[in-house]
Amino acid sequence: MNEKNPRSLPIGTILNDKWVILEFIAKGGMGEIYRAHQLNLKRDVAIKTVSRQWIEDIQEDPEERENAIKRFRQEVLTMAQIRHPNVIQIYDFDKATVKTGKEGHEINYIALEYVPGITLRDTMKEEGFHPDEAATMTWIRKYFIPVLNGVSAIHKAGIYHRDLKPQNVLLDNGIPKISDFGLARSCRMESMTCSLEIKGTPGYMAPEQFMDFKRADARTDIYALGKILYEAIAGKIPENAVLFTQVGLKNPEGELFKSLDKIIGKATDKDPERRFKSVAEMRKKLEDALETWQAARSPLFSAETRPSGLYISKTTVAIASVVAVILLMGLSLWTFHYVQEHFLSGPPANVRTLVLPGKYPAKLQTIDGTIMRLVPGGTFWMPGGFDRSASGIVKVEPFYMDETPVTNQQFVDFLNEIRGDLTVEDGAVKRDDKIYLYLGEALQGYEPIVFVSGGFKVKNPAHSACPVIRVTGYGAEAYASFYDKRLPTKLEWLYTASEGTVKGQKNREDKRPAVPPPSFFEPIKLPYPVMLFKPNFFGIRAMNIHIGAWVLDLLYPHKNEEDTPLTIMGGFETGLSEQARIPLPVKRNPWEAFEEVGFRCARNLVADPAGDTRLR
Repeated sequence: MNEKNPRSLPIGTILNDKWVILEFIAKGGMGEIYRAHQLNLKRDVAIKTVSRQWIEDIQEDPEERENAIKRFRQEVLTMAQIRHPNVIQIYDFDKATVKTGKEGHEINYIALEYVPGITLRDTMKEEGFHPDEAATMTWIRKYFIPVLNGVSAIHKAGIYHRDLKPQNVLLDNGIPKISDFGLARSCRMESMTCSLEIKGTPGYMAPEQFMDFKRADARTDIYALGKILYEAIAGKIPENAVLFTQVGLKNPEGELFKSLDKIIGKATDKDPERRFKSVAEMRKKLEDALETWQAARSPLFSAETRPSGLYISKTTVAIASVVAVILLMGLSLWTFHYVQEHFLSGPPANVRTLVLPGKYPAKLQTIDGTIMRLVPGGTFWMPGGFDRSASGIVKVEPFYMDETPVTNQQFVDFLNEIRGDLTVEDGAVKRDDKIYLYLGEALQGYEPIVFVSGGFKVKNPAHSACPVIRVTGYGAEAYASFYDKRLPTKLEWLYTASEGTVKGQKNREDKRPAVPPPSFFEPIKLPYPVMLFKPNFFGIRAMNIHIGAWVLDLLYPHKNEEDTPLTIMGGFETGLSEQARIPLPVKRNPWEAFEEVGFRCARNLVADPAGDTRLR
């Protein structure tokens, strides 16, 4: 911990025997946000608390400190009133005593819905969507209209957000969720008078909000929404832009942008009385503009081609139906041959990965609570002796890999899910004749997982976020399969570990990995939480440590990985090439387990021709 900037909750902290702190996420003006695991419901949540450093900085001002705590509680009461799919959900509010060294301090915290994705800001082009009408319409319908729905629900509850901005809208698998109610005000709550009342984000603050924060109401949020819409179309507002003023598009092209310009102008009018009276009114104007644009582009209903009385004969319908069927059959046949020629027949033939045009998120969360990172493919120099079938330059397809190794808590959750199929004999956890895990002390004084009262648990909750070890290859495979994943291949592991240490060298001519330092592995002492490891170039943690991983003994993933031989990458100092100073596969039987070996999972990328991306 940095003593100059002490964090309120060290990794591994357990709050009220319920929440295990896994990761520090962000820090704001007075608050800190962490990712935590809820032990009883087996889900990840976000924990928000008032910053310990901020409290210490205002120690001499008890009134301001009291107001800060009061505002924190007000945020809880505000959010608890709202239940809407486009508004972040609150789970709990409580106090806890946290020990840092020999001392302890009391904290207030909120447990919130955890959204690991990007924000609305990431969906907006830096230069704006103008003059692309189709992209503008798609963004408004997919992201902005749901935001308006969420704000409308907030206002119906008698609450004004007062800090709406793209960064405060999180995206949960593409679904916008409004967050950060730290400056919200409810007409049912008493107003607060302290220095915090002048806070906000200048680029989105209405004039009346800056002059007198207590005057801010629903029309203040409408002003902020108008500024967000303006940014999406015209581009990010520069830092030196004139603040607290009305904005409009420069030279809007086409009827759509002219209509949107009027909506933006009305929403951001300096006079609150001339703005939209409600978010519902603003949304209606937007939807009318989009429908008018779509109708004008439809050849069937355009003014030039629409027949009088809108009469279409039965013969015309029949002919159109036959033509549509023929076109559909032709398109299907072309698609089959195109995909077969361009994607299914290319080298290597045994690669299951099928990547069609489409956009893949940089990270996603899977049902076991893991964050997976996209590892972009590329050419890679494979050293001689790594695999008998090939060496030299090879191609690695893009894939997803777990950001961290599977943890004790995650493996415990898996074991309890299949508890009815397991037996425990002489410290070995078995399913049929296959051993999944060896219980007992992994290291002196460290016993990660125990079996008590008919179930599995992490013996010391503080070790929940540490990598699971003494798991067999069978256990690693079973876990991956249960959560619709697979183990990475040995080439994928090597590529991620080696290329992940190389920054800014994507265009090297020989495509060889930069020679890692003599100590390729970072020595660690278990137990050690996985989120304390720094991410590599791909955002993957704990690759270059003395913890190995079970992997598929393959270069490329087959269509069927069942009964594929397994091997171990990393973890054993003997498995290190002196010439290249990179790890080599270490052959081990799948029923064996080791104190220095865990695992992580991977997934292939698959996309539908229509552009609907998904994972397999």
